[in-house]
Amino acid sequence: MDGHFVLARDVDGAAFVERVELAESLTTTSGRDNDGATWDADWFGDARANALDGAETSSMMTWVRTNQWNGGARGRVRVKKLAEGATAEAALRRFSVEAPKSSSRVESKGAKGKKRRGGRERRSDAPKPPKCACAVYAISILDGGKVGGRVFVDEATGFAWRAEFYHQRGVERWLFEGWERMVSEDRREAFTPALAHRTSAEGQVTMFRARETTFAASAMSFSKPESSVADWSPKREWSSAAGAVSTCRGEGGHILVKPKLESADGATTSSDWFVLDTASTGFAVTGDVADAVSMSAFGTMSITGVAAPLEGAMRRGHALSLGPLTLSSPLFMEQNLDGAIRVPGGERLGGVLGMPALAHAVVRLRAPMRVAGSRDAPKLEVTVVKRDEYAPAAEIERAWQPVTFIDGVPYVRLAYTIADDGFAGIAATTMEREGLFKLALGVGGVGAMLSAKVAAASDLANRTKALQPGGIMSGPGENTGRLQRVGGEIVTGRVAAVRFKNFEFINVRAVAHLDGDPPDADLSPHADGAVCADLFRGCTVVFDLASDRPRVAVVPP
Repeated sequence: MDGHFVLARDVDGAAFVERVELAESLTTTSGRDNDGATWDADWFGDARANALDGAETSSMMTWVRTNQWNGGARGRVRVKKLAEGATAEAALRRFSVEAPKSSSRVESKGAKGKKRRGGRERRSDAPKPPKCACAVYAISILDGGKVGGRVFVDEATGFAWRAEFYHQRGVERWLFEGWERMVSEDRREAFTPALAHRTSAEGQVTMFRARETTFAASAMSFSKPESSVADWSPKREWSSAAGAVSTCRGEGGHILVKPKLESADGATTSSDWFVLDTASTGFAVTGDVADAVSMSAFGTMSITGVAAPLEGAMRRGHALSLGPLTLSSPLFMEQNLDGAIRVPGGERLGGVLGMPALAHAVVRLRAPMRVAGSRDAPKLEVTVVKRDEYAPAAEIERAWQPVTFIDGVPYVRLAYTIADDGFAGIAATTMEREGLFKLALGVGGVGAMLSAKVAAASDLANRTKALQPGGIMSGPGENTGRLQRVGGEIVTGRVAAVRFKNFEFINVRAVAHLDGDPPDADLSPHADGAVCADLFRGCTVVFDLASDRPRVAVVPP
């Protein structure tokens, strides 16, 4: 899709703000203010802080793209020279880590305007390595940064022609050419590449072509905008202050809800099961459901899948209602969800509801345990409440704990205990730890996921009654994705306790990947793991994930 961008940065400092506008009223903004706080505003107009590795990646990518890494932001990054005087080809052979190839098909325009199809972007569309003496630098954010990057610099000009950033989803690659130098009336300098060519870890290509660069007034604000005041944000309407939502558990413990999708003429509605996923930054829908309510299709986007990047068309709906809340013009990514989750009664899985459905409401999940001796499954309840009319009970007030957003995904700090069942001749002990955990309701079949670093530090495979799962990994898009057999490096073990502020889960089943966290887990390097859908049994959970004070409370049911 073609679009327009405006990128402003502080010539003397590290602050920046960028606004990107595409067709179909797609607009996003992101930035870093003068105090070092990084933020994003998504396609739904919701602005929220972006912390830790989300802030690190956003900052470093922009600083290299604007040459601030070698100017106003130099005191905020750690820089180490790895090589100098090398040819570009030699520097690439020794220091480059190529982005993974996407299995999906993309469309681009050639030099004569003819459309071409292929696996990735054509090499001719990207800037070629220069013929120059090259220096290579390793960079990372000071004060605990966990995202690294490498910058390839033309020694003759001092400008970057390539940069790579390494995070949990893979490699983010930028290529640059045509750097221009501008000087203001007061002799300040600014540098802009005529072309910045980005390939995401999922293989999606974005090309930024600079048309004009000017010096603006120094009083410009780089602060995070207010949430949902942007002209592109959809309308949200309430039929009542609170309301229950049809809900059930899917196989694996997923929380399933039934939103109502409505066509523009109101003649067609769809009410299929959707996964409620706190770790999804958007909405997904199957092609059948999208077609049933006449959603328009445009563009494509890619996300990280189980075995390969998944690509789908963007679909624009007319209205989505979740209980008393109605969201106009919802935006979806089309995905094939065949076999992703089994729905009770053989009904159809229609999609995924992520953060845009949670950003302006209080969502209460009541999940009691099965009554002893009863054959009836415990009744799961989901209630959606208008945020400014929500009056929490005293028990909830005492249980609130803050949530941190990283790239739009909520994380919470928890205490946990890894048990030792006396294996390998070790006396039975426990290991007390505390760390950041992703709230991942979209992951089922397990109570928690522990990061590879935690599994290694705690010797999880030997401490607990670990099992080595067999079989085939599957997930959304399995008809086109490359599925992988589960190997012996994935183990499940017992976590004796996971503690929220006012509630404790005991004997939690946890999975760990001993050979490294998989890209589709999208787990922050600052985190110890994720808490998943199957954990939340025998409790009431209240999510209040608005941007100004995101929080969660867990109490007895």
